[in-house]
Amino acid sequence: MPEGVQQWFATISRERGDFGEAWRADDFSEFGLGDGWGVNIKLESEIRIGSTFGLGDRGSIAIQASVLAGESLDGIECLGEGYEVRAALGTSFQLWGREGFVNAESGHRVRGGCERTVTELAAGLNFAPDWNFTLKVWNEGGGEAGVTKLETSVMRDIWGVGVGVGWREEISGNFEEKGWVLNARVRF
Repeated sequence: MPEGVQQWFATISRERGDFGEAWRADDFSEFGLGDGWGVNIKLESEIRIGSTFGLGDRGSIAIQASVLAGESLDGIECLGEGYEVRAALGTSFQLWGREGFVNAESGHRVRGGCERTVTELAAGLNFAPDWNFTLKVWNEGGGEAGVTKLETSVMRDIWGVGVGVGWREEISGNFEEKGWVLNARVRF
């Protein structure tokens, strides 16, 4: 992300699964420091530092490390402090005159005696002016837990703010989770 450029994403979802029904929220903010460096902040009490390097005009590769503290979203047995390392590769492209992107990343998280490995693949396309469709699939594994989830969403930019709705569902794993997702995005 270029120096001084910021963006903020917020997601609220209502999910139903083996643990009952619950509202979940994720907040993510990113600030570009320049020279391939940036700061990312997530509401789940994660401090992340990393570096991003350009690959041609439209691609990039990123390496990140995180310190984890506070409430854990990994399960009630995964409490305390921990760390995460992550690598990502992504690019943007044009398809039928419309902008799109694809991103792949993988990370390993250790926290409170729990270890998780996550792999994510996301793709999106601006299918009409101010409209975006995103498809994301991710797999998490570690210990006895293993899950693969799929999420689709449609977002519309209105006065510089992206708002959208989507659906998230577990397609394999130990639990049956599914629910609506509400999205918001602001770029500074």
